[in-house]
Amino acid sequence: MSRNRYVGDYRLVERINQRGRVQTDYEYIGAAYVYAEGTSAATAALKRALAACAVGWLAFVGALIGPSAASKTLWVILPFAFAALPLGLMTAPVARALRAKEPLEHRHADQLENRCPASSFFTVALPGIALVGEGVNLFRGVPMAAGDLAFAVCAALLIGVGLHNHRLWKHVKCVASQTPL
Repeated sequence: MSRNRYVGDYRLVERINQRGRVQTDYEYIGAAYVYAEGTSAATAALKRALAACAVGWLAFVGALIGPSAASKTLWVILPFAFAALPLGLMTAPVARALRAKEPLEHRHADQLENRCPASSFFTVALPGIALVGEGVNLFRGVPMAAGDLAFAVCAALLIGVGLHNHRLWKHVKCVASQTPL
């Protein structure tokens, strides 16, 4: 139970264990969700999205390794540093959805439906802003290092990851199932 939004989907169940103590557990009683296009298509799309997220994390770290003028310029590095947040908010639900068994709980379906497309958008927008800032530095005549080329390539790769994953979310749509969990 992660948020108050999903509290109504759970029920507390109390039972007496072997030692005579009351043990409280929770039980999911909310709606069950299944993938609209089928489990195999959704699983394949989720695996591709997770692989793309792994490449995105490598690109994020790779852009920050070498010395560059981009890492010393606030309007370039700050949006790029914040790109880790949507990338993480996209990676975690995808990994959870791959581990979860179908039918999905409401919170997993909600994260795939709402959080992942928005995270894909911001995974494209924030490195894009950083690349625009890198272009401004280039036109201002800031001396560029070899790390700036690596930064630009890794930022473009991160934009590609966001665009790729944004295209995949149509295969991961969830619909309410008629059978309960």
